[in-house]
Amino acid sequence: MIRMKLRANRRVWPLLFCLIVLMAASLACSVGQAVVGQPAPAAVRTATKTPRPTFTPLPGLLTPQTVAAPQPIRGELPPGVTVAAPTAASVMTSSVAAVGGAVSVVLFATDTPTISPTPGPTLPPAAATPTPEATRDVETNRPARITGPRPLPTPFVVVKEDSISGRRGPGATFPQVGQVLTGTELMILGKTPAGDWWWVCCMANQPVWAPADQVTANGPLEAVPVLTPAPTPAPTPVPPPPPTPTTAPTPLPPFDIARGPEFPFLVENGILTIWAKIYEGSGSYENPLGGYILKVTRDGVDVSSDHQSMGNRFDEIATGVYPYRVIQYLYNLKFEMYNAGQADWEIYLARPGGLRMSPITRFTTKGDSSQNLVVYIAYWLAR
Repeated sequence: MIRMKLRANRRVWPLLFCLIVLMAASLACSVGQAVVGQPAPAAVRTATKTPRPTFTPLPGLLTPQTVAAPQPIRGELPPGVTVAAPTAASVMTSSVAAVGGAVSVVLFATDTPTISPTPGPTLPPAAATPTPEATRDVETNRPARITGPRPLPTPFVVVKEDSISGRRGPGATFPQVGQVLTGTELMILGKTPAGDWWWVCCMANQPVWAPADQVTANGPLEAVPVLTPAPTPAPTPVPPPPPTPTTAPTPLPPFDIARGPEFPFLVENGILTIWAKIYEGSGSYENPLGGYILKVTRDGVDVSSDHQSMGNRFDEIATGVYPYRVIQYLYNLKFEMYNAGQADWEIYLARPGGLRMSPITRFTTKGDSSQNLVVYIAYWLAR
């Protein structure tokens, strides 16, 4: 009987050991599920309360700190954002307040700690790249690159009077070459030692002298060369008469008669009209010459006008009716006299002072007064 009990006990102990192991494993699984938040089996689930997180302030956060003065704000703040001086209670905070339905944000500015840069390896300084010198063009006021000596701009004058006359020498007594109107620009070639006359280019395709008080000079005037023009030639003295008296030859005037006198139209109004063309050059290079007058005598009496020739243009005398209009005459000086009547006439080109510059032309209106009342003549500068 005892042996049988022992044998029975030997069979039961392994079974109990396995049962204990299974129970321990089941208890371990239940505990693991409770730890990781997995629901427990329905038979062992119990009501638990969800723990809430707690906040532990950092050391020194609740310690009163020294409030620094507000720093200046760089840039432009958006609408509704203002900056106020911080207080001890408002450090590291901002305030949002609703005013009249609009939200106003107030920022509290504090000092920002300066971050010290971390020292790194020292690099050799980069070689300086030469920067070309910036230059600017004087005439166009635009940047320019100049590789050599910069040439100076050309000096010039601007006519400030209504019109001026260019002369062959620096003086009012020299012959007049041409005329230009106000605003005309002329290149400066030289000046007199006194600076009262400029040698400029050009009138009538040639350099002339212009008075300095009638123009405005521009440009690098200090570089203009000073010229000493030749003095006005003195008249050649008449040699003493030889034993046999002879007449000295009369010098030819500078102008020749290139055309005329012509009497192109018949009129019966008793008005004498003289059209004169005073010019130099030939063909397409003809240029009007201004500053001359027409000397007119009627039966030996001077009836001249002080009207001077134009140096900037020619006027036209045309015949026919458009489109058959034909330009036959060009002129830049006109003389008129009412009630001319019957008389003997003499005309020639002269300077305003009366110096004769052309041959003398004679004609008559005696007999039929409708004859020779319209006269055309052209004077060409030949010498």
